[in-house]
Amino acid sequence: MSDGGKASPYRGPIIDTHVHPMLPGESPITGVPHAASDYLRQISGADVRFAAALVMAPRGDLARTRALNDKVLDLSREPGSRFFTVCSVHPSDGADALAEIDRVAKEGAKGLKLHPNTQSFDVSEPVVRDVVARATEHRLPVLFDAYSPFDADQPGKFVRLAMEVPEGRIILPHAHGPRFADLLVYEILARYPWWKRNVWVDLSATGLLLAGGPFAAQFAWVCRKVGIDRLLFGSDYPLDDPSTAIASMTTYGFSPEELSSIFHDNGARLFDLPPGAPLP
Repeated sequence: MSDGGKASPYRGPIIDTHVHPMLPGESPITGVPHAASDYLRQISGADVRFAAALVMAPRGDLARTRALNDKVLDLSREPGSRFFTVCSVHPSDGADALAEIDRVAKEGAKGLKLHPNTQSFDVSEPVVRDVVARATEHRLPVLFDAYSPFDADQPGKFVRLAMEVPEGRIILPHAHGPRFADLLVYEILARYPWWKRNVWVDLSATGLLLAGGPFAAQFAWVCRKVGIDRLLFGSDYPLDDPSTAIASMTTYGFSPEELSSIFHDNGARLFDLPPGAPLP
């Protein structure tokens, strides 16, 4: 349980699984530019070994999708880069989306990003299952934005998707937001031998939002019910400050061993990342 907001010390390595760097030639998603170099300055002093650089594909514009994916792939290829690539497609692009997954997998992508709200699709659409299935063929985890104020049924749709693609690796960023208790279904499912435990929870945004508040103890309790081995740290930069997001996770009463799993070990296994060197 949470210990009432007392911070547990953590000085170990970190993998940030949720970063939106402003790529060359692109517009900021906030009012302030947020290039990869800006992110690295903000995490100065923290031992962030790797950070997932995310992009978002438009609908019906494969040339634009390819250009965005190439830019984020180029970022990960820079000498000494701390970024690993999470590319994107639009599920409604059908065969073109599947072909783009094949391409970026060969180019070194480590994951795929989909956003039901921004990309305007329903998680229950068959084309979404097809995209997750193709990503699974390449062992690419698929990150969704997992909070919709417009679709009350979305948590159940993610459960159904995980059942339909049992070998997939599905990540639910933002932990269903203020509906985080819906994650308890994964504790129930884990009681059944057929359940693959193929869903991870990225604590970005919601972890920071609830820290120090009246729901913090409940959030920590739900997280443990889901399983510490299925939790990932994400900063959601630039929408949140990464240093503040890191600090917030130490206020939930997680033990140093639990924090090591959340901050680093789970992400390293899921994305098949090397140990990495500490930031200078």
